This record gives sequence, C-alpha cells and structure tokens, in this order.
Amino acid sequence: MAANTITVNATATDAQVPATAPVTAPTAPTTPAVPTDVSGDGAAVFGAVAATPGVTVPVLATATGLTRAVVKDALTALVAAGHVTRTPGAKGANTDTWAPVPVASSDGTAAEATAGVSADTIAAAMKIMQDEADRRAVAEADLQKAIADEEARRAQAVAELARRQTAEATRRALSDLITAATTAYAAVAAEDDDAMTAGLDRVYAATAEVRRATKTTVRSTGMPAGSGNGNRNGGHRATPRPLRPEVIAHLSAHPDTDFTPGEIGRVLERSSGAVANALATMAERGEAVMTSEKPVRYRSAAPVADGGGESGDVTA
Repeated sequence: MAANTITVNATATDAQVPATAPVTAPTAPTTPAVPTDVSGDGAAVFGAVAATPGVTVPVLATATGLTRAVVKDALTALVAAGHVTRTPGAKGANTDTWAPVPVASSDGTAAEATAGVSADTIAAAMKIMQDEADRRAVAEADLQKAIADEEARRAQAVAELARRQTAEATRRALSDLITAATTAYAAVAAEDDDAMTAGLDRVYAATAEVRRATKTTVRSTGMPAGSGNGNRNGGHRATPRPLRPEVIAHLSAHPDTDFTPGEIGRVLERSSGAVANALATMAERGEAVMTSEKPVRYRSAAPVADGGGESGDVTA
C-alpha cells in the first residue's frame, strides 16, 4: 500500500531567510561632537543644541542651567564660529530655533550633498577677477601718464618764465651798459679825465649787471677752439678778469653804503680774501674808505682830483 503524501504550501517567513542575506538597518543619527575650539559655557550650550536640534533659548537655559543671557552670548559665538545655525521664529528672539551645522560623514555623503562649484562658475569668476586686474593696470598707467604730463607742463612753464625773465634782465642791463659806454666814450673823446673815470666806473657796474642778469661769468667764456689759447685738455682758457675795477664799480654804484669783503665777494663771485686785499690797496690809494674795523667795512671814496702833477687815476 502506497504511503500517503501530503504537500503543504508554506510561506517563507523571516525565520526562513538565509543567514547570509544582507540586512540593512536604519542608521541612527550621530550627535555632533563638541568642536575643539569651544569650551566652558559654549561647550555646554553646543552639547544641548546638538542633542536637541531646533531648540529654543528658554529650553537651552533650562537644559544647561545657565541664564538666558549667557546662553544667547554662547549661541552668538557659536554662530560666528560656524558651529550653529539660527532659524528666526515667529514671535520674537525667544522663539528662534538653533541647530548644529551638519558635519560631513566618513562615507562622503555630506560632501556629495554639498557638491563643489561648477567649472563654468569658477571660470566666470576668474574672468571677472582678470578683467578687474586689467582695468586697474590701465587706470594706474593713465594716472601715471597724467602725472608725468602735468610735471612736464609745469617744468616747461617754469623754464619759459625763467627764459623770459633772463631775457628782460639782460636787455635792461645791456641797455644800461650801452649808455654807460657811450658816455665814457664821449668823455674820452673830450679828454675829460674826471668824466672818463666816472664813466668807466659806470661801465664796470653795468658789466657786472649784465653778468648777473645772464648768470654767467667771463671765466666761463673762452676763445674759439684752435685759437692757441685752449688748454691741453681741449677746453678754453678764460680771459683774466681784473678785480679792482669791479670792486670800484660796485662801491661807486652804491656810494652811500658800506660793505664787507665777503658781501662784495658774493656779488662779484670772487673770493673774500682777494676782495679784502683789493679793498686794502684801494684804501691806501684813496679809492675806498674803511668805515669799520670789526667787522671790516668799506665804502666808495670821492674821486681824487688831479694836483701837483699826480693823477688820481690808478691803473688796474
């Protein structure tokens, strides 16, 4: 007799699932750790915020045992440090909610959620920065050029003014020199010794004025090259300049003023020692009068009249 066979349609249960089947359990939320740069009341407040995201200040004060003012100060510092975020409430500051800033997980999920800026955005930003750098370079170059142009304009204006002043002063000095030379020539032609002496003094004074007007000296003008008066270095030898006639001319031009040798030397551009020697000789010859010994000062003497067969003129 055949055995009875009973077939039972069984439904697989959890107990029948092979032990090797993968089981995915929900991941429990991870409470952020207190940041290393936070301590004291800030650490206590951060721990309470991390344990209960979306908490308010009154709840935090109760949970931490701190006053609301201390909690608010700690939250302000945590927000500034980037550890906590605030969501404004509907009814004043006490309804604001606070939560920790999400921390990137070890599997990179958070990093994927906050993907980096696209290449196009970076390229656009770099172009803006380059355009700004180019603009600044052009602006700086334009500014420097404007400054240089203004300095050149001012220098040209100053040079033109100096040229015109020199030309006018030279013209006046030459006119005075021509007048003095004409008067002296007339005295020579008339054989009037006194007038000739006075005229020559005026010529000397006018010559000094010409030199001052042009800011040049006779010593700076030499003979033409190849004239035989050039020095061995190829330069020009200056024409000797007698000193005493220039001193006489200066004193005669200011008959009511006395001068020290240094003052006359500066005007004539000669050494004070040489001027002092010339003045001493002139005083001995009656051409100048010493008005003071300390300091030594001289002024012009009256022309020496001819008498006893001796002439008052003294050659340089």
